[in-house]
Amino acid sequence: MELAIKSISMAKSKKVTLGYLFYTFLKIGAVSFGGYMALVSLVQKIMVDKDETLDNEVIIDSITVASLIPGPLAVNIVAYIGYHLKGKTGALLSMIGVLLPASMLMLLLAWLYFSYAYKFEWANIMHYVVAVVSAIILSTGFNLYKKEIGKNYKKALLCLFTIIVMVLTSSYLITLGLIALGAIMGLIIERSNINLNNLKSNGSFKLNAIYSAVISLFIINEVLFISGTYKFFNSPILKISMVFSGISLSLFGGGYVMIPIMQSLFVNELHWLTRQEFIDAIAFSQATPGPILVSATFIGYKLAGVMGAIIATAAMFAPSAIVMIMVSKLFKKTKDHSLAKDMIAGVKAVVIGLIIASAIRILYTQPFSFGIALVAIAALILSFKYKVSPVYLIVASISIGIITNFLI
Repeated sequence: MELAIKSISMAKSKKVTLGYLFYTFLKIGAVSFGGYMALVSLVQKIMVDKDETLDNEVIIDSITVASLIPGPLAVNIVAYIGYHLKGKTGALLSMIGVLLPASMLMLLLAWLYFSYAYKFEWANIMHYVVAVVSAIILSTGFNLYKKEIGKNYKKALLCLFTIIVMVLTSSYLITLGLIALGAIMGLIIERSNINLNNLKSNGSFKLNAIYSAVISLFIINEVLFISGTYKFFNSPILKISMVFSGISLSLFGGGYVMIPIMQSLFVNELHWLTRQEFIDAIAFSQATPGPILVSATFIGYKLAGVMGAIIATAAMFAPSAIVMIMVSKLFKKTKDHSLAKDMIAGVKAVVIGLIIASAIRILYTQPFSFGIALVAIAALILSFKYKVSPVYLIVASISIGIITNFLI
């Protein structure tokens, strides 16, 4: 049995190349509207169901680890997957691939906005995308539920409890509390014999000289960021790198949690943007694929042109991704122990609940109409039952938006 599992694993790893990772995440990045859970759903549909180059377990592990560290959740998850499949180079190319479409589009919008006062309004065209994205996420949740929970009523109740709580609230602290609850319930459900000796690792975890230097650099940057010392530097590029890397390393909960803090920092304290410019930056990031924090590209462009946009984007996403890789190494060394396995079993039920709740919340934000309901139901059936690629579904939803907006 073990030999069969190993052969399957080897077959999967042979199919994965650096080119495959870059192209796959470039494709995902071009259509990943709707936040990090939408991106997770695209990864699950393409890399797990279609290409069979990834396991569901890796996706769930990536969500678990990303939820516990600072920075943008979507890109941290991509970094975890890329590192898992092809090491550090895989993580780097995966991140570049998933960020490139949104960053390039945001750079174009920033140039138009500041050069010609161009306002990008396409809410009507994107009208049906929300419905399709929520259906894709819901389909992913159902598939994971079927594979990971099945008829285990205790895990099903834990999943249902998570859905109810997360539909009613979006607090990041509550999310962390649910993950902790899942770990505790996993021990109870699996009836684990809690023995501290189970926590011993199969090998020691040591930081090499490069990682130690990076951690030292991050600590210095955080001190300068939190203390506001960076304000006394004259170089705009240096300021941009310190501020955005400081945000990347100190804020938890993903883009929507960071928005009010970023507004306070960029508008009220630093005066880098006017209130309207900040609102427009967020609006543009929501109208483009990829993570909402690609708004860093817009802000960096205003401050220092194309170079500022590149530095701001790299500083926003790279530091937390490096932390993600470091934490993932420790996570992999402990996850195969019996105690950790039992805890993760409970966390999986919570993560699946988070995915399903995310779909419900996204759909709830859209004003109800017969057309939205029809598109959502059709997308759910095509995704869940017929396994239609989410890329086609999202492109189709944009096409419907164009037709209804300009031709009807």
